[in-house]
Amino acid sequence: MLNDLLNQAQDSSPEKRHKLVEHVTDLFVTGANSYQTEEISLFNAVLERMLPSMEAEQKQTVSERLAPIDTTSHAVAYELASDEIEIARPMLTTSKALKSDDILRLAKTMGQGHLLAISKRDHLEAKVTDVLLERGESPVKQSVAANSGAELSDWGGRLLVKLAERDDKIRDAMIERADVSEDDYEKLISQMPAQQQTKIRKMREDNEELVRTLFHEASKVVASTKLERKKTRIDAKVALKDIREGRGTLGQALTQMALSNNLFDICFLLAELAGLDQKYITNVMVRYDATGVAVLCKALGVDKNGYVALCRARAANNKQPATTVQNWINDYQELTDKDARRLLSFMKVRLSTLEEQAA
Repeated sequence: MLNDLLNQAQDSSPEKRHKLVEHVTDLFVTGANSYQTEEISLFNAVLERMLPSMEAEQKQTVSERLAPIDTTSHAVAYELASDEIEIARPMLTTSKALKSDDILRLAKTMGQGHLLAISKRDHLEAKVTDVLLERGESPVKQSVAANSGAELSDWGGRLLVKLAERDDKIRDAMIERADVSEDDYEKLISQMPAQQQTKIRKMREDNEELVRTLFHEASKVVASTKLERKKTRIDAKVALKDIREGRGTLGQALTQMALSNNLFDICFLLAELAGLDQKYITNVMVRYDATGVAVLCKALGVDKNGYVALCRARAANNKQPATTVQNWINDYQELTDKDARRLLSFMKVRLSTLEEQAA
């Protein structure tokens, strides 16, 4: 079969080769999760052989379709990632077929469009972000600052805090990160206009008591509170994978789990997506106020329907009246996305500091 396909690729007219590429790509993408190793190798071998003869438009289509496929061959992924930016962007942004060293090499050698695409990857090692910050122009630096999955070295963090003095986008992005020190957090606030400084410092003060309560009481609350994992049509780990890969939303998952009063798995989802220990999420979930839950949900982009369903499940678990639920919903609508992200960042920074102090 391999020889037949390769012969077709070599002997056919450009139009037939184009259709063959479409056919092979369709087969590969459709069955990527079910093919055996031999079949995957076959498709990759054909695509590797045909890449040099593809036109730019078809390369772009192939790149877009293969970028989410983890079993795409390294050779195909790297060649497409090294091409012109419209072709390279999907691979640079999402492909897991590219190795860490590939990303570093491309960051060191490619142009600004490629650097910007790399800066949007879900995870970047500090050695890569250092190169991006060193070589990249303002849009690249801003993108690194806004990417919570981009690790920052000490040098990279200091550089971005310094750049934030004259770049509002970097400053606003850095103040939503959880990997800045409290000293740097204070520097970032001090760079804001006076009115914004006053607002965010007030937000921090109002939430300091919640953070300290979470830290000191979380383990006790978890030990004394029994949230049961109840039967539901949705599997929490599958839901998490779907959310991360863009096949579902957190709000949809919360709605389905809340209908079954499955607060246990909701805590798991929120903890994983917020990057917090589940004991802290359990603590805010069983509290009689909704401040912590509202901040988490708004910062993670939960829509009103998802939050309403969660509020009803929380109220049922805590035996609270419907009027309380409505108050929670009203407060949620007044909370802005930006303020929620800043509050979540503050919570994570402070909890990290308290954990270090207690160690």
